[in-house]
Amino acid sequence: MKKVIQSLLAFSDESFDLLMNIAIEKEVEKNQLIFYPDKPTNKILFLKKGLLRGYKIIDGKDCTHHFYFENWFATDFTSFLNEKPSQVYIESIEKTSYYEFKKEDLLNLYNKSHQNERLGRIIAEKAFLITVEKLAALQLLNLKEKYLTLIKRNPDLFQRVPQKYIASYLGVSEQSLSRIKQQCIS
Repeated sequence: MKKVIQSLLAFSDESFDLLMNIAIEKEVEKNQLIFYPDKPTNKILFLKKGLLRGYKIIDGKDCTHHFYFENWFATDFTSFLNEKPSQVYIESIEKTSYYEFKKEDLLNLYNKSHQNERLGRIIAEKAFLITVEKLAALQLLNLKEKYLTLIKRNPDLFQRVPQKYIASYLGVSEQSLSRIKQQCIS
C-alpha cells in the first residue's frame, strides 16, 4: 500500500503511520457481500489481494458497474460523499484481503494530516476520471472497441472474472460478448 500511495504523491512515513493507525485489516472468502444497498456507505477499502465487483440491480437485472483490483481503493463514492443510501452491492469475486478505513476516522485524519487529506482528494479524482472514461467509452466506442480497451487495461480479467459479469459490465449479452471474442481471436 505504501508504494501505491508514494506513486501518487510525496508521502512521509509519519503520514503513512497515521493512516495505518486507523486501518482495520480484514479478509473475506469468495462470493461474500461487503457493501449493501439502502444504507449510506461509510468506509473505503484498500485491496491488498483479491478482486471485488460492484453492481446494481436494475429492473431485476444484475448490472456490473465496476471491478476493483488489488493495490487500489474500493467504495461506492457517490454514497460515501453525499451520505445518501447506496444503490450498490460490492462482493468478492476471489478470496480478498483488504484494509478498511471508516469515513469518520478518515475525516478526523484529514484534519490532522495535509498529506492524508491530499491522498483522499487524489483517490476521489481518480475515481471520477475512471467514471468519465467509462461513460465516454459507452457513448463513443462500439462493442469490439470496448472489449479491446477492457482487455488492454486488464489483461487477466477473463481469467479472473466470470464472462457473465464482463458482459454485464459492457452492457451486452454473454452471446454478444462471445461473438466479439471470436472475432478478435480470428
